[in-house]
Amino acid sequence: MSTQKNDLTRLTTAIAGVIAVLAFLYCGYIAIRYSSYHMLIRNFAFRQTQTALTSYWACRDGFKLAYETPVGGAPWSIPFEFPLYQWIVSLISCPLGLDLERVGHIVSYLFLAACVLPIARLSRSLFADRWMLYFFASTAVFFSAPLHIFFGNAFLMESAALFFSLYFVSYAVSLIQGDRSFKTAILAGIFLTLGILQKSTTALPLVPVFGLWLLAAGWREIMADRLRSRALWIGVVAILIPFIIGAAWAKYTDIVKMQNEFGRALTSSALMKWNFGGDRLDPHLWYWVIWLRNIQANVGGWIGVVAVAAGLVFLNGKHRGLIVLSLALFLFYFMVFTNLQFVHEYYQISCEAFLLLAVAIATAGLMASQKRALSVAGVVALVALVSVNVQTFRTGQNFRWLHELPVAEVPVLQSAHFIRDNTDPAKPIIVYGDDWSSEFPFYAERKAFAVPKFFHHYDDVYRDPTRYLGAQASAVMVCRDDRSPEFEARIVKDFQPTATERLELCDIFLKK
Repeated sequence: MSTQKNDLTRLTTAIAGVIAVLAFLYCGYIAIRYSSYHMLIRNFAFRQTQTALTSYWACRDGFKLAYETPVGGAPWSIPFEFPLYQWIVSLISCPLGLDLERVGHIVSYLFLAACVLPIARLSRSLFADRWMLYFFASTAVFFSAPLHIFFGNAFLMESAALFFSLYFVSYAVSLIQGDRSFKTAILAGIFLTLGILQKSTTALPLVPVFGLWLLAAGWREIMADRLRSRALWIGVVAILIPFIIGAAWAKYTDIVKMQNEFGRALTSSALMKWNFGGDRLDPHLWYWVIWLRNIQANVGGWIGVVAVAAGLVFLNGKHRGLIVLSLALFLFYFMVFTNLQFVHEYYQISCEAFLLLAVAIATAGLMASQKRALSVAGVVALVALVSVNVQTFRTGQNFRWLHELPVAEVPVLQSAHFIRDNTDPAKPIIVYGDDWSSEFPFYAERKAFAVPKFFHHYDDVYRDPTRYLGAQASAVMVCRDDRSPEFEARIVKDFQPTATERLELCDIFLKK
């Protein structure tokens, strides 16, 4: 009987391994195959081009702590995250003369692919001698999720922040399990610091959860030994110091932003209500975002739900606890950053990982069962889930976008390239009608002030360019809905252009 059980375990592990390898290879194929196709203007162009703009100007103006993302006027520094990902892209692309966009895609994917390392470490910590089965199941689900396949190789820092955060989780779990090594605490602290600096919204929700969990795990030791407690100082190193470093960086970026008239509207205090606001009970959040965008689209909908339910019913207390904790972490992100999670689909790369982990633990737990029926059910669930995920991706809009070749006739590129080819590279430009997006500045290769509607000196920018740009503007772009005879007449009167070009998307007023 024991031999039969071992054979069953080896068989299910082998099956999970094959599925994991296939999912990993497919995700890598998509990343490499379409790395030169995927235009930054196709999906979440605002954020992708903003990230790329930082990398572009780091190549040309150097690496600065107050780094430049020249889309909001002079001075050109409006820092948010610490640009680890952006600088890595620049360091690879610029010295070698490689295409910046393609390098951005590949680096993003490499961070996603590297997530197998913390997933493996976490699997070993939680499941000891059976860890490979859980690792394979997690890898299969992780790399077949359409959200990860697409945004994991977009020009975004999300996969880098996720990599750092997952490594922190793996080391934090070791500390909670009783590891009192300062080496482990330092590594946990380093990865949490990198995660917070790279993208605070990815890592910050982990701070209270793992901070309280670590405190609870070492409470008796702390109460007994007080300030001499090793558990206390491990928590300080792993949790508190990274949080303080992140807070210090946020304070520094606010000081820099205050030097820019537009940047004052983007400080932490100015955005506090938006970042942490939102209706947590809004049915649209729970149905359109949590259910449709995440559960249905990335864990096979009811396949994932049934797998989790089966895990909660048939598996032991340890599995049930880990599944519930993972689901709670997934939902916690929506409760903390409700508005951000609602608006930005790519934000879910961070919290989606914990939903995928919950499903993987449930599925692998069923596969590891000594009851043949449960083991078979786990295998079927994993195969079905990965198959549905891949089919969901291949029939979705994101996959269609990947196939669209970047051509100059695309309206955004047509207008941006006209600016690039007909203006002085040393002179900045003004953009109206595109919020404060970096699309035109990035593809035009110009520093710019993309003036949003909410800017309180909206008309003053073209009337007094040197005040907002530090120099005379070479062009004013009026795009999309901002094109009106009255507005453009005021621009002609005050800006006094020497030439005018009217394109499909924008009217461009040039000044030699």
